[in-house]
Amino acid sequence: MRDASPEAAAAVASYAVVAEDLASALRACASGRELIGMGFPEDVEIAAEVDQSRSVPVLKDGLFG
Repeated sequence: MRDASPEAAAAVASYAVVAEDLASALRACASGRELIGMGFPEDVEIAAEVDQSRSVPVLKDGLFG
């Protein structure tokens, strides 16, 4: 982490704190509560999945593809 930006180092440290129960941490955070309140609890659960996909969405011309 010597060459990481302060923001990247903070992200790594934050993840380390919640990694063992990421789903609970995401459900408890403001954005997670907002998504759940809007009727999207599955999105929070999907966000908590680790190493479940070999692909990532790419934003192109304002759309994910």
